[in-house]
Amino acid sequence: MKKVFIGLILIALLMSFAGCRNGQTSITPSSPISQKQTKIVHIDSDPQGATVFIDNNPPIKTPADVELTLGAHCITFRKEGYENFTLEDGEVKEDTTIISVTLKPLPAAEEIVEFGAMGPIVFDSVPHFACCSAAAIAYSNIFYGGTYTVSGATVLDSFDIVFPSGKTVHFGTEKVSNKVRKFSKVVTFDELGNYEIISNGEHEYSFGVRYKPTLLTPKTEDIFPGFGGENTIAVPVGHEVEAKVLITDAKGNKICNKDLGIYGLKTDDKGIVTFKIKVKRPEHYPCFCEVYVNGQEAEVRIYADLLVRGYDYAKFTRDGKLLESTTKNADVTIQPSLMPWFKDEAKVVTEGSHVYMPYGSFGLKVREIYLCAGRGGNIISPHPKDNSVIYTNAFVSKDNGKTFEKLGSILEAFCVDPKNPAVVFGWSRNSPDLLKSTDYGLHFEKISNIKINLMNNFVEQVVMDPSDPKRVYLGTWKGLYVSNDSASTFSLLNSDCGIVKSIAVNPKNSNIIIISSERGILKSEDGGKTWNTVKSLAMNENMINCIVLDPVNPNIIYAGSYYELSVSKDSGKTWEKIEEFLIDNNGSIAVNPLKHNIVYVVSFRDSIYKSEDYGKSFKKVDFPVGEETSLAFDNKGNLFLIDSGVIYVLSKSGKFVPLDGDRFLIGGPDWKIIDGEFFIDVSGIRGEIVGSKVGENYIEIYEACDMVP
Repeated sequence: MKKVFIGLILIALLMSFAGCRNGQTSITPSSPISQKQTKIVHIDSDPQGATVFIDNNPPIKTPADVELTLGAHCITFRKEGYENFTLEDGEVKEDTTIISVTLKPLPAAEEIVEFGAMGPIVFDSVPHFACCSAAAIAYSNIFYGGTYTVSGATVLDSFDIVFPSGKTVHFGTEKVSNKVRKFSKVVTFDELGNYEIISNGEHEYSFGVRYKPTLLTPKTEDIFPGFGGENTIAVPVGHEVEAKVLITDAKGNKICNKDLGIYGLKTDDKGIVTFKIKVKRPEHYPCFCEVYVNGQEAEVRIYADLLVRGYDYAKFTRDGKLLESTTKNADVTIQPSLMPWFKDEAKVVTEGSHVYMPYGSFGLKVREIYLCAGRGGNIISPHPKDNSVIYTNAFVSKDNGKTFEKLGSILEAFCVDPKNPAVVFGWSRNSPDLLKSTDYGLHFEKISNIKINLMNNFVEQVVMDPSDPKRVYLGTWKGLYVSNDSASTFSLLNSDCGIVKSIAVNPKNSNIIIISSERGILKSEDGGKTWNTVKSLAMNENMINCIVLDPVNPNIIYAGSYYELSVSKDSGKTWEKIEEFLIDNNGSIAVNPLKHNIVYVVSFRDSIYKSEDYGKSFKKVDFPVGEETSLAFDNKGNLFLIDSGVIYVLSKSGKFVPLDGDRFLIGGPDWKIIDGEFFIDVSGIRGEIVGSKVGENYIEIYEACDMVP
């Protein structure tokens, strides 16, 4: 018995050590707790019967009782005839017993017509138009031989549906209001071809009536459940597959031995058409994919409601070796930033039913994996003095990134008082006023007497003088403004520069101000009284999007545009092009304040790059960036990153790991920090455009690609 007791103590000690090993340090987040507290929550909607998607779980119907963990959840409500509603931060607390929403009805056909949103005729039943152009032949959801009720609303007294043979069906309309009339008639569509809708001799719409196709193989739903519907063909990019489709009329009668009149498609004596279909990336337009049917270039919509969707994929062994992928076997040379990022070899950690791989190794980005990523903002700013305070333009942390609170307003541009971390100045496009907070951004007040017309005057950046917090600069679309009284009043400092994109104030001499503008990079050495152009814009260069001064030697200036990263080592007298990065915003360049030889750069839709020699050379960091990314150092040399609304810190092992992941990484699979690296459970990846399959000997990852419209 004594041995058993000692053994239990040892097990408890080992478990506690394991918990310490994964515990949160001052800047490193912990892994999600494996056993979280749960409770039963009643999910409801008005009206009831809505389909509800909670995080990454199978859908339910309201009303329902669901067991949920305490914390944030991504909850989406969908019901036909109503607008989708998403609770991106559906918080479940200990006292939460019910989550219920009221769904907003979609505008009725009558309302749409009154506002003229869709032209003179709006159908609430077939014909359904899947294309925005009234002149185009659109898929109608009408099949040959079917009888349908055609109804809706219009501003017209009457109109005709003209069959391919010239036969017409006349629609009279009934007055609903002074502006709107309604119509309804049962029509049998007994002709194949293109139909027209004519009113007073004028063409209004066209739509097609075809045989009814039913896809037999291969189905997109086999890879992306719920995406594209049952009649969507899944094709790996760069590959050719064989498709089989059953062709019938609207009543289900097989159409045998018939030429469909497109791409050489013909049915056999069983009503089945078999054909080859390929999806590939064109060299001239690699962001999208093209479709080929039996070697002929084809539309994404092949026939009636039969669609094609290409997808990228990667297949790994269970120990993480890449066997094959669409990028590895691509038949054209594609810019790497436009392709999923699959590593040739990655670490795999299996824990029960969970299969973890490092983020960045299997091709998908955070926003594609987590339904409600993107809430954390797109600008990050650690406080320059108090390193426990970290701001984004949507959240604030006062405990070194362990937890974040929502700001009272989402800001497009902001700055924090360098001497008081509770004071924040910001601008939101939702308000034409400058905002001020004295409680860490939890509540804001408008600064109403600044006498600047911010309506239609976008604020690109708000900057405080690092040596004098009373001096605040605004970079706007109408010039550079300055305040000398803590943003109580402003005056125009430079209007000749046009749009001001970026502002940098010399930390050792605040009379030296450098801005990027429509005229190039301008510099003042007398507090803004006079200005000189120190770098003109290159040919076809729109703007310098980011200017950063070396915090130790501010004579070193880094400047980034959509075309290049440049550096000046003599305060702007001469410039040298370093790299052809695509630098998109003010937070794209960061210099380590303790080791100023270390420079990080974000290249849009590409990656993060690191230099250890003042920008002379760069190496790619193993982290895939999304659409909106910025980074910044705190005063202790910790590097923070915000990407697609998720906040990260660079760990001691040199990997970016998420902060407060329970708040920002919701609506997706489990995740974990393993040996200082961010791992995601790939077995739990599923969604409308992403998916995974984990077998005994393999791991497969899928992502639907954008198709040529």
